[in-house]
Amino acid sequence: MTPQYRADIDGLRAVAVLSVLLFHLGIEPFSGGYLGVDVFFVISGYLITIIITKETDRKNFSFTAFYVRRFKRLLPALTVVIVFCLVSGFILLDPNSLVELGNSVIASSLFSSNLFFYYQSGYFDGPADLKPLLHTWSLAVEEQYYIIYPALLVLIAKYGAKRYRQWLVLLGLLSFVIGVQWPKSDPSAAFYLMPSRAWELFIGSVLAVVTLPKLKNQILLEVLSLSGLLFIVSAMVFFTSETIIPGFAALLPTIGAALIIYSGGCGVTVVNRGLSSQPLVFIGLISYSLYLWHWPIIVYVKYYTITELANEQIVMICALSFMLAILTWKFIEKPFRRGKQTEKNTKVMALSGGVLTILLCGGLFLVVNDGFKNRYSDVMQMGNDADWEYWSTCQNFQHRINSKTMQPCSIGGEHQTVNKTGEPSFIFWGDSHAKAMATGLDLSAKAAGERGVVAFQPACPPLLSIERMGRRECEKFNQLVIAYIEQSPNIKTVIINARWALSFSGTRYKLEQGKSVRLVDLLSESAIEKNNQQLFKLGLYRTIRKLKSMGRRVVVVGPIPEVGYSVPAAQFIASRTGRDVNKIIAPTREEFIQRAKGVKEVLAEVKNNFGVQILDPSILLCDHEKCNVVFEKNILYRDDDHLSVFGSNYISAMFDEVFVGAGTF
Repeated sequence: MTPQYRADIDGLRAVAVLSVLLFHLGIEPFSGGYLGVDVFFVISGYLITIIITKETDRKNFSFTAFYVRRFKRLLPALTVVIVFCLVSGFILLDPNSLVELGNSVIASSLFSSNLFFYYQSGYFDGPADLKPLLHTWSLAVEEQYYIIYPALLVLIAKYGAKRYRQWLVLLGLLSFVIGVQWPKSDPSAAFYLMPSRAWELFIGSVLAVVTLPKLKNQILLEVLSLSGLLFIVSAMVFFTSETIIPGFAALLPTIGAALIIYSGGCGVTVVNRGLSSQPLVFIGLISYSLYLWHWPIIVYVKYYTITELANEQIVMICALSFMLAILTWKFIEKPFRRGKQTEKNTKVMALSGGVLTILLCGGLFLVVNDGFKNRYSDVMQMGNDADWEYWSTCQNFQHRINSKTMQPCSIGGEHQTVNKTGEPSFIFWGDSHAKAMATGLDLSAKAAGERGVVAFQPACPPLLSIERMGRRECEKFNQLVIAYIEQSPNIKTVIINARWALSFSGTRYKLEQGKSVRLVDLLSESAIEKNNQQLFKLGLYRTIRKLKSMGRRVVVVGPIPEVGYSVPAAQFIASRTGRDVNKIIAPTREEFIQRAKGVKEVLAEVKNNFGVQILDPSILLCDHEKCNVVFEKNILYRDDDHLSVFGSNYISAMFDEVFVGAGTF
């Protein structure tokens, strides 16, 4: 059972998929093109509801038949794309990325890739533009919807007197409230997970079950349909990756889609005729395959070229995506969807289960074999990652200082907590950049016979009472560190480090993924807002003043050069193709100077005003032309801005002057 075909809905699909494609290609006017997914959700909710309610009203709805249709519609093309990703990934991806690909294949096979990418969306996540199956998160949301939603409608038909409208509106409002509130505490969860996304599907569902009067006023119909199109286009052009989605902002494209669907069902409008044009209808017909293909192609091209896409590469990606989408639609989608109607549902279900199991095993094969690291051990040496994992266990500072059996992690001695063999004389305090430097400091402190402790928290620079907008956890952490120092008179030296340039500028670097950073002053009630540069300086001054008032010696480690590209991935593919990764992605010395200029000016001030010792890691990482990312096939960075364990050891000598009491900027 399929709803009556409407060409304009296929045209709307075309608008949605083209906006996503243009956004992913970085075409400037489409900074909100990712909202095409929200339009897809409305369309899916509308069409699926029509199918299910008609069958439940006729008392011939079958869960098995429903899922067979879904498998025939979604699985064949998805399988082809996943196999392509596995084969291409095995050839091109570095071992760590290959393991991640394996995990994403497993998640996709279990209809849970949105959960997988949500749990990966933390601070140390690899660049999103190097995840070939990242786009399957939206398919997972729909698949989870398909699992729950039919049962919901059947229950409403059986026990709810067919009050579809009341129940769907109620559940949609509940989901919308979640979508508005959840981004305040966990934006990644709100973006990826179904509870905060379901309302977008429910908009289409409500449109399908609510009997609205068919408007006969042509002018009103034209206004509604044109308004719907303007809503969608405005969202795609004026929204950015900084826009909070889902939430109130997502109303614009979703209500826009609903207006177009509704007005198109009432009569013919200019928008309806435009969307029903043959080119748009054809793109709508291949939209599923086009959506599946375009992102892996973009990822693998970016992975191979390493740098930003050139215009000719964008054209090539578009052409290849459309070609593969057309072929997949014609030879995979259509044959499977229009297969033998007499074919037993149980056979289709069993075959689908077998295909998913094979894909699952393919993903497990990559994970279990650890990305086949031994294949290219001569190409890329990452150093001892066990150190990084050890320092990661030291992050829960509050738990450690409140525990009766644990203490803050020791540095400068063996990897054990501080014990009676030696009281700590210094503390290393900072965010993930400090954690990345810990191995180098550990090496230097051991050589000097000094013992200290560490206090790390990701994304939390030691800037007192300065927070990222909407957060309070860093201030809590920083105040705990201050209290610990006050209660530890044996700690004479405080070494601080963080990703200073990000806090100062508020912007990410080059191709790095993630939102910009907006700082706020927790102690200010003034209506006059300070910018990041002013707040960075204010927070650093507060920290140093506080430490100096406690009689502590302060050492500030300056910024390391950021790269803006995944160095392990770049080194892997560059070495495999005979290229020098330093020549491709290493920031020039001038680029680093410009990025770090403001931070270094502030550090020079605190040195002069407070006698603070400043260490500059760029002296060791940069030559007169560039700041190296690889040294003798050993990578100096573990991602696009954190030093690797090798890189940390590489700059270890910088810390030697801390323990002999000398230092120059």
